Formats: sequence, structure tokens, C-alpha cells
Amino acid sequence: MKALLIAETDTTETALVRRISPWGFDCIRYRSALKALDNIPEIAPDAVFISAVDFPRHWKTLVQFIRADASRNESVIVLLINERFTAEDADKAVYIGVQAIIGEAMDSETDERRLADVFSRYRALPSEAAQSVEAPDSERVTFLFTNPLNGMIVTGKVERLSMTGLRFRPDVPSGTAELESGEILEQCSLKVDKAIMHVRCQIRKNANSLLLDFLNPGERAVSVISSFIGGIA
Repeated sequence: MKALLIAETDTTETALVRRISPWGFDCIRYRSALKALDNIPEIAPDAVFISAVDFPRHWKTLVQFIRADASRNESVIVLLINERFTAEDADKAVYIGVQAIIGEAMDSETDERRLADVFSRYRALPSEAAQSVEAPDSERVTFLFTNPLNGMIVTGKVERLSMTGLRFRPDVPSGTAELESGEILEQCSLKVDKAIMHVRCQIRKNANSLLLDFLNPGERAVSVISSFIGGIA
């Protein structure tokens, strides 16, 4: 599937690719709104992500242009915003055909669920890929990693598993307290039933639990996680 990103900033592309690549999307990016308009008919994207932060004057034109030629089921439109986006703007966006409005950083569980919900509703994804499992059986799903700051192995419980990452509560939270958002965990082991996989993760948030995003998990991990989630749902 093809996702079109219209944004100027590289960090937006990085965040988006991390979110949607496990769902089978290839991302095509345009920094120019005009070039994007010229090429949208040829690309025929399954999903379009528009940065209202980078294009505060043009996002409405882009949405209207896409909606004139593609239904909600043909192209899902997602608007990426920041705190300056008003409630009035949101009302206009929904009225002209935007299906989801999320933070530009895409760094919250709420944003992830909102994306999953809209993709599932408009069938841009297989349904099992848009789901997650809360509190999976600890005998079926286990996770551990090596703390990059001190080399200690961190064990704990997986509280939530999704196609894009997991929520993990360490057995000893104080042992991971100094890990910061953005830190990359190179040495992680995820076991789902009998499948043991090496994965790389990035810390999205460190509170009582760690919110972790998978970094390029690979076809085998994606297949195993998808099958597990699909079997539970």
C-alpha cells in the first residue's frame, strides 16, 4: 500500500514511517504542496498525511483536491497538527473530508489508536493489523532488553502489544528511570509463543511503564505479531 506524506520536516517523515511501515505501507514524501497536487492522481495513494504545521494555508486546498477525485474508502486523509490548530480548524477539516487529526510527532498511544481505528474503519488495512492486545498472557508474550546505560538485563511484563510497539512494565522501574525518550534499545528479545525475535526499539515515553516503538521489525516479526493479535481478537 502507498502512503503519501506532504511535509517539509524530516522528523515528520521519520515518525510516520515508524508508525505505518509495520502495517505494510510504503511512504512517498513531497516537500512541495504544488508538486504533490500534480502527482496525486498518478500515485493514487491509499492514505495521505498532510502537515497543517508546514502548510497552514494550503492544507484545505490539498484536502479538497483529493476529495474531489477519491472517496473516503479510496484514500484516507490524515491531518498532522500542533497546538496552534484550533477547534474551528478541526471542524472545517472534518467537514471537507479529513478522517483523522493527530499530533505531528505521532508520539502518543491515543494517536496510534486513532490511526488504527480510522484505517480499520475505511479498510485501508487488514483488520488484525489495526488491533492490539491489552495485557497479553505472560506465558505467551515475554520481552526483555539490555539497558544501554549499564549493560544490565531488564525483565518485566508486557502490558500491551501492537503492530508498532509495546507497553512494558519493568520488574524494577528504578533500574530504567534514567532512560530517556528517544533512546534506542539495540538489544531486545521478544518471545511470542514459540517464536523468539531480536528487535530494535525506541523509547517513546518513560513513566511507570515504558512505551516502546519497534524500529524496522522485519517481515518475520510483523507476521508473528499479526498472527498473534489476529488470533486473540
